[in-house]
Amino acid sequence: MKQVYKNSAGINVLEVPLPTLNANQILVDVKYSVISSGTETIGMRNEKKGVKEKIEEKLALWKKVKEKVEKNGLKMTVESVKRKLLPSEHAVLYQPAGYSNAGIIIAKGSNVIGFNVGDPVACAGGGFASHSEFAIVPTNLAIKIPDNVSLKEAAFTTLGSIAMQGLRRADLSGGESVVIYGLGLLGLLAVQIAKAWGLKVIGTDIKSERLEMGRNVGADFCVLSSNDNFINEIIADTDKNGVDAVIIYASSKSSELVNSAMKMCRSKGRVVLVGAVGMNLDRELMYQKELDLLMSTSYGPGRYDDNYEIKGIDYPIGYVRWTENRNMLEFVNLLRTKKVNVTGLIGNIFDISQAQEAYRSLVEPSSDIIANLFEYELNSETKYTKKYLQKNGSQIEKGVAKNKINVGIIGAGSFLKRNHLKNMQMLDSYYRLVAGANKTPVSAKQLLKDYQLEYVTTDYKDILDDTNIDMVVIGTRHDLHAQIVIDSIKAGKHILVEKPLAIKQEDLIKIEEALQSNPNVRITVGFNRRYSPLIKKIKEVLNASNAVVMINYRINAGFIDSSSWIQNLEIGGGRIHGECCHFIDLVNYLISSEISKIHAVAIPVDNKKIKSEDNVIITMKYTNGSIAVITYSSIGGRDMEKERIELFTSNMSIVLDDFQSVKFYNCNEKDVRLSHADKGMFNEIEEFAKLLTGEKSEIPSFDLDFYSTQITQTVVDIINGVK
Repeated sequence: MKQVYKNSAGINVLEVPLPTLNANQILVDVKYSVISSGTETIGMRNEKKGVKEKIEEKLALWKKVKEKVEKNGLKMTVESVKRKLLPSEHAVLYQPAGYSNAGIIIAKGSNVIGFNVGDPVACAGGGFASHSEFAIVPTNLAIKIPDNVSLKEAAFTTLGSIAMQGLRRADLSGGESVVIYGLGLLGLLAVQIAKAWGLKVIGTDIKSERLEMGRNVGADFCVLSSNDNFINEIIADTDKNGVDAVIIYASSKSSELVNSAMKMCRSKGRVVLVGAVGMNLDRELMYQKELDLLMSTSYGPGRYDDNYEIKGIDYPIGYVRWTENRNMLEFVNLLRTKKVNVTGLIGNIFDISQAQEAYRSLVEPSSDIIANLFEYELNSETKYTKKYLQKNGSQIEKGVAKNKINVGIIGAGSFLKRNHLKNMQMLDSYYRLVAGANKTPVSAKQLLKDYQLEYVTTDYKDILDDTNIDMVVIGTRHDLHAQIVIDSIKAGKHILVEKPLAIKQEDLIKIEEALQSNPNVRITVGFNRRYSPLIKKIKEVLNASNAVVMINYRINAGFIDSSSWIQNLEIGGGRIHGECCHFIDLVNYLISSEISKIHAVAIPVDNKKIKSEDNVIITMKYTNGSIAVITYSSIGGRDMEKERIELFTSNMSIVLDDFQSVKFYNCNEKDVRLSHADKGMFNEIEEFAKLLTGEKSEIPSFDLDFYSTQITQTVVDIINGVK
């Protein structure tokens, strides 16, 4: 399908794979989407920046870099910048354009109620209601359209909801007066909504032609904001009391808009910010009038709340009367009753292939177009049969029998690209990268380009259904690993899954059951540290001594903010699941015995920075008499090395520092120092290829991966008081 994206170079129309439906979403064949002359064109106008603005931008950039260096250190900051410049990372720079469209439902998820295939709907949300031929939309971001409202009109619903929420924040009642400051698209919609609600409406804008538009849609009085006397004119129109509220729909870096708005208000009036404005406030004026300054967040309550928007958990109407979805319904009701008219606000209608022209016409200096529309072809039955982009039509032969493993990629984030996929490309005598599945259409498109794949898709099950695929490499969010592993086992695909294998005990049980029904599937988890050449050397020494061992493993993990997805227990599973599993597995691998006792203690959470999952000491006693202590901390100094392992056995000691050097004390082995840290990433990929092609391989039994994951879950349970 075609979809519009923005990046630093401007507007791009890309042919991308179709999005994939989940249980809580609807699939919409889009008919119209609206391009706003305001929010969608910010940064596109050819406005010359003054010296002061340029200096401020440079200072802001320097401040950002300085903060990153202070937080992550110079080396990590430099590496981060380098990665962002790589072509393989460019997909993240493409942002889906658009957030207000309308179309027809052509499919729905299994959990969706209240919607049926064939229903006309209006849709909202950046990343969902995009300028694209098809859209996947969560149910709380969509509403049904009544019969007497056209799809063209309904495409304005999101914008109407934004305008409406600004008015709701002002808490106005019938007969009160309101200034609509800025008569762009949102402002002109707000004028009509305010009149429908029985308010006295005053419009103001810097452009005289916008005043005429304001009058045409029902404003009682309009005044040019560039006039020196415009505030006095507005006050005079309210019996010199001032208005009850001012809603600012304009945007400006200047603070003059908000301070002017306060001057227009009566005592105890309200100023609501919808547009982005400067905030150098006249405190004395606010104090004297005891004014309320309020922010309006987009479409209404529920916006930016994943529980509401993504999971579809509604707010009870008795507690939240006007959610973003109910605002959408009310706006469409105003369209139905003809109290709001949007057809007069439409400038031009374009095909999606004309996206650059459509945007350009909105930002030209001479243009006074309020909104343009994209119109999509009316008969789209054939478009959705194309499940993924085909790079070529060649037929791929089954690979393992010819020492060539056909690989399907599921979830290619930056980690997978920098490590596993890079190593598979280097091992091209073993691996052939065939297909890829990424969640977003543009990231899937980039995957196709970066790795010269046969095809890409947004649905990983397309890869599992492909009989030519021998193996999958999984690098999705942690909460998705287990189900994809189970589905891959059932499909008979060999599996390399990045850690963790699972973040719930019940998922481990399901994986075990699936593997029992298909025992020929080979699985390994991304516990790459086992395959480090220095670990291999240590393992040889331990095997030769065949004695009990004491291990002290210290990890200076570094701070990760609680807002990170890794810290989200539902998605990332926390840092014990996401990172400590590595260290638990490595100790298990070195000792090669079952654990008889395990204990874990953690620093109490301080509700700000410290999380118990970030700072934990784990003690494990093994049936062969060995013991291990893992100290994992996020509160250490960043300049300290990350990992140190100290081993004591048979009157000798071994110290490993950051997988770059190993020292042997009272041992015949020579110390080793590598030119760079080697955590076994490449070796793991090579050994797995050997396993799949029947060569001698150092990949241990999957039982060890499974066991290490079980122990990780036990540690989590102990810290949470479950065990």
